Parts: sequence; C-alpha cells; structure tokens
Amino acid sequence: MIPEHLGNLSRLQFLDLSGDFSLRVDNLEWIHSLFSMKILDLSGVDMKRAENWLHDINLLSSLLELRLSACQLVTLPKFLPTFVNFTSLRILDLSLNYFDATIPTWLLNTSHSLVYLNLTRSQVYGLLPNAFGNMSSLRVLDLSGNSLRGNLPHSFEKMSSLTGYLPPTLPSKLKYLDISDNKMEGPLARSITQLKQLVVLNVSWNSFNDSITEHFLNLTHLRVLDLSSNSFIFNVSATWMPRFQLDSLSLKSCGLGAQFPQWIQTQKELSFIDISRTNISGEVPDWFWNFSAKVYHIDLSGNNFSGEIPEFTERVCLTKLDLSDNNFHGPLPHFSPKMMTLILARNSFNGTIAPVCESLVMNNSLSLLDLSSNFLSGQLSDCWRYGKNLQGLNLGHNDLSGEIPRSIGDLTNLFFLQLQNNSFSKNLLSSLKNITGLKILDVSENSLSGNIPFWLGENLHALEILVLSRNNYDGIIPREICQLTELRVLNLSSNNFRGVIPCDIHNLKILESLDLSSNHLSGSFPPRMGELPSLEFVNFSFNDLTGKIPVGPQFHTFENSSYVGNANLCGFPVSRFCSDHLHEDMVHCSNNNQEVQAIEHEENNNWLDEFSFYISMGIGFYTGFWLFWVTLMLKESWRYAYMRFLENMGNKIYVFAAIRLKNIQAAKGLRNCPN
Repeated sequence: MIPEHLGNLSRLQFLDLSGDFSLRVDNLEWIHSLFSMKILDLSGVDMKRAENWLHDINLLSSLLELRLSACQLVTLPKFLPTFVNFTSLRILDLSLNYFDATIPTWLLNTSHSLVYLNLTRSQVYGLLPNAFGNMSSLRVLDLSGNSLRGNLPHSFEKMSSLTGYLPPTLPSKLKYLDISDNKMEGPLARSITQLKQLVVLNVSWNSFNDSITEHFLNLTHLRVLDLSSNSFIFNVSATWMPRFQLDSLSLKSCGLGAQFPQWIQTQKELSFIDISRTNISGEVPDWFWNFSAKVYHIDLSGNNFSGEIPEFTERVCLTKLDLSDNNFHGPLPHFSPKMMTLILARNSFNGTIAPVCESLVMNNSLSLLDLSSNFLSGQLSDCWRYGKNLQGLNLGHNDLSGEIPRSIGDLTNLFFLQLQNNSFSKNLLSSLKNITGLKILDVSENSLSGNIPFWLGENLHALEILVLSRNNYDGIIPREICQLTELRVLNLSSNNFRGVIPCDIHNLKILESLDLSSNHLSGSFPPRMGELPSLEFVNFSFNDLTGKIPVGPQFHTFENSSYVGNANLCGFPVSRFCSDHLHEDMVHCSNNNQEVQAIEHEENNNWLDEFSFYISMGIGFYTGFWLFWVTLMLKESWRYAYMRFLENMGNKIYVFAAIRLKNIQAAKGLRNCPN
C-alpha cells in the first residue's frame, strides 16, 4: 500500500512509483496537497479501488506529465464533476486499463498543449470523436488495440503538427501512422500517397478494403509496411520496383495474386516477412531463400506453395519459419542454430525426423516445433534431451511408431505435447512426470496400452487438456485423475476401461468437456456429479452404466445421444422413468469404492500370483542346488557314494550304447548281402 503521508511533501514535483506491480492504492485523497507536482508516474500500481482517481488528480494544476498505464483502472467518467484543472498537461498515458467506455469529450479538451496521448489497449470503443481536431499540438496519438469503429473524422486534418502514431489523415509531416487492431472500415484516405515523410504505416487488423497501386506505395522513406488482416488487393505490375527499402513487410490476408511478388527481391534490408494467406501458388523462387541475410522472421503459411525447401543451417539470423498449410514435400530440412520457432504443419513432408534430431544437437534455442499432419514415419530417436528449451511439441497426424522416447521427459519447460494419430505403442513412460508445467497432453489414436499411470494425476497438476482416446488402455480410471483441478477437457473414449466413474470427479470444477464413451464402465453416476458447473459437453454412450442420470442445470442441456448404449440408465433425457434412486445415490461412493477395490485387488492378486510363482521357483532351485553341493563337500561318505553312482551310471550308458551300435551295424550288414 502506498503510504498516505506522502501527501505531506507539499513541495514534491516528481513522483515515480512505476514498475512495482506489488503496490496498491485505494484512494488518492492524499495527493490533494501536492500542489507543486509536475510529473506523476504510477504505472503498474493497482488502482482498481480508486474510483475517484480523476477527481483527485484534477486538482494538480501544475501537472505536466501523467502516466497511469496498467493500473487496472475501470472507471473513465463521461463527464468531469468540475472544470478541467490540469491545463498545462503535455503527456497523458492511460494505456493498458479496463475502462470499457467511449472516449469522453473532456479528455480531448484537457489541454491545448497536449503533445502525447496513449490509450492503447484500454478497452475504449465507439466512434472517434470530432473533438480530436481541438488537439492542435498533438504529436503522438496511439489508439491501437481497442474497439473503435466507423469512419475517420475530418477534424484530423487540423492536426498539422503530428509526427507520431496517429490514425490516417492529411497532415503532411506525419511519419508514424498506426491504427492497428481496431474496427476501422472503408478505403484508406487517398492523402496517404502525399505523406512523403511517412516511415511507418500500420493499419493491420481492421476492415479496410482498397486497391493498392504502385502510386499508392510510392513513399520513399517507408521502412515498415503492415497492411495485414484487411481486404486489400495489390494491383502492381510484375516489373514494379518500389522506391522504398523496407525493414518489415506484413501483408497477411491481402490479395497478392497467384504469382510470387517479384518486387520483394528489391528489398535488400528486409528482416521481417509475412506474406501468409495471400493466395500465392507454385514454387518459391530460389532467390527468396537467400536474398537478405538479415531476415529473422519468415511466414509463408496458408498459401499453395509446392516443391522442396532448402537447408537453413546457413541462415544464422533466422529465428522463426512458418511454412504451414502449403504443399511442400520432400525430406525435412536441417534448421539454423538460432531457430526458435519452426512450423511445417499440414504439408507433405516425408521420411524420418532425423534432421530435427541432428539440428537439436547444435540448437539450444528452439521453443516451438510443429511437424503435424505430414507423412513422417519411423521411430522417434531418443534425442530430445538437447531440446530443453522446447515449450511446444506437435508431431500429431503422422505415421511415427515405436515407444515414446524416454528423453521427452527431459523437456521440463514443455507446455503442450501432441502425439495424436500415430502408431506409438506400449505406455507413457514415467519420465514424462517431470514435465510438471504441461498444460496439453494429447496421445489419442495410437496403440498405447496398459493402465493409466497414477503419476498423471499426482504430478501433472497444470494439465488443462488430457486426451487419451482411441487407444488400447484398460483397467480402471484412477482416482488420481480427479486431482487435476485445472482440467477443462478430459477425453478417455474408445478404450477398454472398466469399473466406475471416479467418485471425486466433482473436484474438476472448471471441466468443460468430458468424454468417457465406448468403454466398459459400469455402476451408477457419482452423486455429486451434478456439481460440475462449467460442463458444456458430455458423452457417456456405449458403456454399461446404471441408475439415475445426474441432475443439474448443465445436465438439462445434454441430449439423449450422450447416454445411448446404456440400457439401464433412467431420467432425463432418456425415455426410461426412474423409481426412487435416492438410496442408490447415497451409497454410490461406497459401492463404487468397493468395486474399485475389488478390481484393484483382483489385478494385484493376479500380479502377486504370477510374481510369487516365479519367486518360489527361483528360491527353490537356489536352495536345493546349494544344499546338495554343500552336503557333498561336508560328508565324505556321501561324496564317495555319489562318485560311484556317477561312474556306474556312465559304465551302463557306455555298455548300452556299444551293444546298440553293434546291433545296428549287424542289421545293416544283412541288408547289404546278396540273395
């Protein structure tokens, strides 16, 4: 808590408490006496309880700079209770708050000397007020990351001093234009073509639609061009050579035509390239892979590219490569030592993932690897100890086989592990319990077998999505699963589980989807199962469940298909009427626990019987062997008797063999005699 006695420092002119996100202030009444305050920065201080913050700060008539970024503010009054008092204010930063309000008019009449206004991601919405035109001294305006909509007001033309971030308009000195992540619509202002000093143009994530021509982009100082996620169509000739040299190019979801844009080859300074989802087809020209040594980010995803891709070991600056959702084929490439994100999903790559293992030995930076939905085959090499910085690994929808490598458990920073729809066998190795921060585990549609490991529930407490469906798992569903209180999705369908639904399943308070269908589960539902308030989807079909279907607000929304294949269920929504099942519900946990214990006892007994058999054999052989030889060594008469026995037995065998051999030879001689 910020101490109120700071208000005693009446001559204080500068107060900066920013950056300490552990500070809190519930009211700002103590600030009234700081008449000399000129610079106040409380960014990061928790002010969500300070409802009258504006009234208190409005008394600081000498204030020049006010920064309240990320203060968790929730109120932005539409009207001031009194006149605006801080008329000398030059810098105002209210970004990263939770106002959920329109931009009030008083904010735009705050000060004619205001040069900087930042409302980035402050949850303001609605139309841009015409009063923006009153801010004749404004040089930096950032409104990105909000829900502003409608057309741009003509009053922006009056702000001729702008040199910072500003929604598009006519000022000739404009250098930075960023209105990204809003709901602007219509064509871009034609006046943009006259902004000869423009360095940054970012209108991404809006609803603009326009035709981009060579004349439109004839801006010689432009370094950053981001038109992504709009409806722009490029209409330039194949031989066009722009007059600018870009550092960053983002044209995601723009219409670039079927041919690869050749004009990109002229941009020798590019370090960031995103031309994803632009409807380009064919092979990527060879020059593209090597035209700029500075490139660290390449995104070609969501097009119709084909052909093989080169090795990337020489691209020492490349840290992100996204080629997903194309038609690339051939073997996987080796990647650069500094690669952090490699996404090659949904292509036609084939062969093994050996190049990945070979690259991991030289790369300690890789954090995301997505090779899903290709035609990769073979066993996974046990090389993952080298990828300790991996946070995401997706190898799903391939034809990988064998056992899941033990070294995957060395990826202790992993957040998601997706190995679904392959041919992995055996069970999950216990080394995976080391990945305690894992949030998503999907190993569905494989050939995994055995019981669900208890350590899943005991160690992986961060799990939000657990999918083990379409495998060969059997045994009971362990109670430890109910310790995963962060679970949102649990899918154990299409296995061979038996026994009952765990009684403690009501502990999964935020569970949204539960699928236990197509198993051999029996018994009644747990009596507190109706206490799962977040459930949106359930499927218990094709088991052998009995008794009354749970009652609860969410269970009234599920259809009969969620319970089909359980002939002895009753209650809504199935047609079978329930008799009094109150007693059955009361004893459910007791009976179910007895059944679980019986199954566990049976499994333990089977294991113990087999184990005891082999142990007994071993002990018996060991004891008999040494008892016999120790006796011979200690008792001389037994030793001589045993030796005579062996000698006599040897003589008898020799005589028997000699006579037998003589008879065979005689018989053979008779057969060879002439008649």
